[in-house]
Amino acid sequence: MKRNATIIALALALCALVGSMALAKSKFHRISFEQDMLVNGTLVKKGDYQARFNEQNGELTILDGSHAVITTTVKEEMLAKKAPATSFEIRAGDSGPMLTKITFGGGRYALLISDNQSAEGQ
Repeated sequence: MKRNATIIALALALCALVGSMALAKSKFHRISFEQDMLVNGTLVKKGDYQARFNEQNGELTILDGSHAVITTTVKEEMLAKKAPATSFEIRAGDSGPMLTKITFGGGRYALLISDNQSAEGQ
């Protein structure tokens, strides 16, 4: 009887843990940069990365494996329809190309990346 109660308690705890992970609303996407670029003042080398967007706090993290290359706050811009594919907007800056917008395929929002580094230097 005690053993059954322990198993049920552990199962409920596991369900609660999995449920809280689902509520975190972090979405992962694979992205590839064909050139080096600045993301909010941080140089990101060309290559393949994972992007994690946390809807709750509006943070975008670009990961190289399990290492976070950059974490930055973004603003969401609603799209008229779902994005057909992942796309980027890049602006030429004094220090090189800068990522200003990213849209994930299948998403209904574009993520606007502010350049806080440039704003601080003015």
